[in-house]
Amino acid sequence: MEGYRSKYLRDGSGGSGRNKAPPSGTFSRINPDTKFLEGEEVEGVHLVNDYDLVRELQVRLGKFIPNGKDDFFSAMWPVSLSTDNVHLLASEPYVVAPKPTGSRFFLYVDPSGDIFLENMTQHIFRVDEDHAIKMESFDGRPIVDTVLDGIIPREKSNGADASCEGTSEDGTTRKLTFVICDAIRCNGKDLTNSSILQRIAYVRGEIMKPRMFAMKNRVRSDEKEAFDLDIVEYHEAYQTENYLSREFVERYKYPYRSFVFYPRKKLYRSFTNEDSVQWQEGDVQECSFRLKIPKGVKEPKTAQLYVGGPHRQEIFYAQITLTDETRKLDGCIIDCRYFDHQWIFMKQRLDRNHPNGKRAVLGKLDALDKAVSRDLLLTNLEQSKGLN
Repeated sequence: MEGYRSKYLRDGSGGSGRNKAPPSGTFSRINPDTKFLEGEEVEGVHLVNDYDLVRELQVRLGKFIPNGKDDFFSAMWPVSLSTDNVHLLASEPYVVAPKPTGSRFFLYVDPSGDIFLENMTQHIFRVDEDHAIKMESFDGRPIVDTVLDGIIPREKSNGADASCEGTSEDGTTRKLTFVICDAIRCNGKDLTNSSILQRIAYVRGEIMKPRMFAMKNRVRSDEKEAFDLDIVEYHEAYQTENYLSREFVERYKYPYRSFVFYPRKKLYRSFTNEDSVQWQEGDVQECSFRLKIPKGVKEPKTAQLYVGGPHRQEIFYAQITLTDETRKLDGCIIDCRYFDHQWIFMKQRLDRNHPNGKRAVLGKLDALDKAVSRDLLLTNLEQSKGLN
């Protein structure tokens, strides 16, 4: 991106504005209606409309991650916890953290200091210079060449979940926060072969501690920043019971529904990681499908649900009863839950380009059938005490 690519226009359109046909199987086109966050405009963040620049960034991000691809959001994904895999938590030391509720992004600071975010549909957004997130070392040097994996929620207000409008009782809008949940590289250092705790500690030392020091000592102001920065804190998994108390739920800054567990020595690897698990008490296990309405059928009563199959091809998985709402969603990605022997539509997923893979859907159904209770979870975690 050095040279002209780093000097694209304020609206994110880039210098060339070209939209060449992509190679088969890659990100095909930019949807100009894609929002950074659905339902709201975020000042200072704009969709990048230059296809060449988008592809260049996708390729670069894919190369940063072991097993990463340039035509897929190559994040590290846990699997659902079930009675089949809960024993993993007793087999080696794990760490745990609440997973904030919000949209997931890669935040990339390029070598020239420009800030981009890639969402799960691989659309790229740019943060304007006058709304840039300040990341500097203690001696004032800018943090560059960095890729952070995080989620953007709004802070809760007075212990209550954020409202639909993201406003507090006095009517002011609560600021968005990019919560750093993991890191791929930081200031030019590859972190993918460091453990999860080492990755978080490195980012905390390089980015968060200098940032907090500057804010505390009024060295800088964050008033014009598009969003704030925060970082998760992982604890030993056997301490999970502390997270389940009512006091913690009310005290935690962000809304959350689930917990993620990683082996303490976990390296960053893209796609599904069978040794990393996610648990939500009473989880209904929503699955993501592509909805396809049969062609040539007069007033069809059912539609088809497609999942990811071999070689990234989408394959038929099940049927769903059509409603007035889903009739408008032909070809879209939707979330459904399985209840009373049928699939029930939950919501449209505007932040996804691809459905869950068949293996992921089967895993979620298995987790639904073999749900892990709080007692069983804590029993297995208790057994992990003392493991090194």
